[in-house]
Amino acid sequence: MRRWATAIAASVALLVAGCSTGSSGSSSGTGGTVTFALPAGTIPTYISPFVSGPVSNNVDLFQFTPFMWRPLYWYGINGTPNINYQQSMAGVPTYSNGGKTVTVTLNKKFKWSNGKPVTNRDVELWLNLLKAEKGEYLGYSPGSIPDNVTSMSFPASSPYQFSITFNKAYSHLWVLYDELSEIVPIPQHAWDKTAASSPVGNYDTTAAGVKAVWKFLNGQSTQESTYTTNPLWQVVDGPWKLSGFSTVTGASTFVPNKSYTGPNKPKIAKFEELPFTSTSAEFDALRSGQVDYGYLPPEDASQASYFTSRGYTVSKWTDFGFNGILLNDTNPTAGPFLKQLYIRQAMQTLINQPQISKDIWNGFAFPSYGPIPPTPSSSYLSSALKQNPYPYSLSHAESLLKSHGWNVVPNGTDTCAKPGTGPAQCGAGIAAGAKLDLTQETATGSSPFLAEVQDMVSSWRSAGISVAIQQKSQSAIFASLEPCSGGNAGCGWDMANIGQPGSTATYSPQYLPAPGPWFGTDSANNVGGYSNAKMDQLISATYTSGSIQAIQNLAGYAAQQLPTLWQPDYAYQISVISPKLHGALPQDPNLNLYPQNWSLGG
Repeated sequence: MRRWATAIAASVALLVAGCSTGSSGSSSGTGGTVTFALPAGTIPTYISPFVSGPVSNNVDLFQFTPFMWRPLYWYGINGTPNINYQQSMAGVPTYSNGGKTVTVTLNKKFKWSNGKPVTNRDVELWLNLLKAEKGEYLGYSPGSIPDNVTSMSFPASSPYQFSITFNKAYSHLWVLYDELSEIVPIPQHAWDKTAASSPVGNYDTTAAGVKAVWKFLNGQSTQESTYTTNPLWQVVDGPWKLSGFSTVTGASTFVPNKSYTGPNKPKIAKFEELPFTSTSAEFDALRSGQVDYGYLPPEDASQASYFTSRGYTVSKWTDFGFNGILLNDTNPTAGPFLKQLYIRQAMQTLINQPQISKDIWNGFAFPSYGPIPPTPSSSYLSSALKQNPYPYSLSHAESLLKSHGWNVVPNGTDTCAKPGTGPAQCGAGIAAGAKLDLTQETATGSSPFLAEVQDMVSSWRSAGISVAIQQKSQSAIFASLEPCSGGNAGCGWDMANIGQPGSTATYSPQYLPAPGPWFGTDSANNVGGYSNAKMDQLISATYTSGSIQAIQNLAGYAAQQLPTLWQPDYAYQISVISPKLHGALPQDPNLNLYPQNWSLGG
């Protein structure tokens, strides 16, 4: 599931004035130029691969910095979210010390653009920054790396090897997909500085020094006007270098890193990312041929035939994650309702996912019944999650409410007729006469998404569950997502729905689809305060057993218990790819791009 903090852009882009005409009329060098449309209103805002949560967004994380700096391990192969050792900077890790110590060997072929080798010292700098400034790092979850690390070893005598010792033996699967997945080697010989004028040193090896390094790098990362001139950002190990960046629009231009030593060297001469103020502006540019790789706004999905008839490929880009309506169990008014499993079951039963996917999203959405998505295909999806445990049924929803002491008022508002905690009563904290009345904060920006929410609200209303829609910007919703505690005045939300295309949740940069960070009692992203002892046990098992079955057990239980209400998953985008662009498929479910694999032709 994507970190909730990553879905917000810090600024709004302008449509690029005089933007390239793409492959149809512009080229630079023998390989030509390819243009790619960024999500509307989202532009790069942070360049360092030690990504800062407060100021970063998904473009930074997936479609900007990875072009220049490669992660230790690469996830995404042939359209699946699995690990790709061919693209990785290290081989299969080994374990010792009863499984508590993991040893990683780096691939010696990787070098920095200045010819220096990528060594364990570059990994050490990144991990030292994480240890010192974990709260600033976008992917940090309490209890995971570096909290569960007892020691690290970076032997100078073996510069291509390092070891990490954890506080106990964890699943090898979890260590690889959720711990080592976070690491991005960064050039210690160029970045271990405390100021632009200071010499490079070993500052990161002291507590005060590493904080000074972080302060310097973070400050440089936010100076967008220097992205193409700052010496720091010229030292890369990825296939691309940034050659142009507009601080006004966020337009980015990449050229091949001529010193790149990894696999799949770029074939095209230039790669441009184009920002837009709105989906309609992007759509106009796409139709006019200014974009080689763009997207159809959901409201224009019916226009797919216009492009396919002209030779374009229209393809759903699905990401690996889940899409849920957040519930605030700690809200003093709504919490007593939302804590009741039977109420959540009644609400889930009234979400007609197949109908919503077909009629509202024109087939570009698909039903999902738990935290493991049905697409892309993965071994984590059990047969149980391929079937809907709560198929649409108004009569069943009404029966659930009546059997628990509610006076059901179709198209009105139900009231509690039998207060108490017995099996046929309303439940703890629900008083006699209490009205089943809730408010859902709903993200603005997509007319099909609003139509979906209205469809659900209408269905709930048919069983007397009254849910008012309160539209807010994504940033305003994210700002309120926290549990109520200690009289927290900022906590006033009942339900929150951010699930529109391009802003739903994905399992990156931690890739194991075990949703502990969102459903565990003390987990970092458990913004609604959900607590279930068996859920906690199943989450713990995914960290230690090393079993895909443990993940399936957790996912199956979550599908039944409804810590969130499941709604259709949407394609991250409906991609439209020029017939002249080759190598763009399959699309990566972890949202990475591979422009080094692209080529242009007739």
